[in-house]
Amino acid sequence: MVETFQAAGIISRDLEHHYLGRVGFARNQPGDVLLHHADLVLTLGYDPVEFVPAEWNLGKERRVVHLDTVPADIDNDYRPTVELVGDLATTLHDLRRAVAAVGGMPTPDADAALIVDRERTRLAENTDLGDPEHDDTFGLDPVAVVAGIRAALPDAATVLCDVGSNYLYMARHFRTYRPRSLMFSNGQQTLGVALPWAIAASLADAGDPVLSVSGDGGFLYSAVELETAVRVGARFTHIVFNDSAYDMVAFQQVEKYGRTAAVELGTYDVVAFAESFGARGHRVTRIDDLVPTIVAALAEPGPSVIDVPVDYRDNLRRLGGDLLADVLL
Repeated sequence: MVETFQAAGIISRDLEHHYLGRVGFARNQPGDVLLHHADLVLTLGYDPVEFVPAEWNLGKERRVVHLDTVPADIDNDYRPTVELVGDLATTLHDLRRAVAAVGGMPTPDADAALIVDRERTRLAENTDLGDPEHDDTFGLDPVAVVAGIRAALPDAATVLCDVGSNYLYMARHFRTYRPRSLMFSNGQQTLGVALPWAIAASLADAGDPVLSVSGDGGFLYSAVELETAVRVGARFTHIVFNDSAYDMVAFQQVEKYGRTAAVELGTYDVVAFAESFGARGHRVTRIDDLVPTIVAALAEPGPSVIDVPVDYRDNLRRLGGDLLADVLL
């Protein structure tokens, strides 16, 4: 089973051995390879705005069974063989009984088992603590930052993600086991959404930890709402992945045009900015300091902001490209 970004948390810890990652940007993840080799795909509540069918079903080479509360949104690359429309839980329960009545699911053949095992290994490698030899002088390894955020939070936490390279790292590497506990603005690609979401989440569910994440560019879209957060007594921690650029745009420009244009940001003092509104500000420049800083910030009353310089120099390789066009086919 694979998750789209907005379906993060659907698979519980008890069923984690069935999890093969998330899909939704550039076909280079284990889940993308799994979809490429599949001869049958069951889509559960699938919304094309998250990951258009042309990215995972181009040429309509696999059968699709559409399970949802609404009929399928048909296009050239999404024409389900069967549509099962109704309450999802009831549909899955009845489908399970029907499969059991005909002898259950067939055992995967050797080739299929090999693909699954290989991609499960690659998924584990992709979600480690990053490069242990990384030089933090250039900023922290973003994979290690995501791992640190995960280590600092209980499963009960709610995590809100802004748009940018930060959200791609969070979507691919941050594991969560509760629905709607890791949230993305996928269809609209809304820069600046994470901070207002964190204010709302902290007020709606006071008691459980709330953490939001943005890039330094996305943060500026709504950063003045720190005034609102302080005034209404919202309690959350916001982490800024800081590289002084609109990096998600930058690495895609390099991939397509071989250069960047108009993506640089000036350096601004995130800590002083947060403190000017009455919030607390922190800066982390060593990966070993990240977890204790997050834990301490979450324990503080009111909102807090953590500035984390990140090293995005390897983003084109890590986030861009189309693995399926090159290898593992």
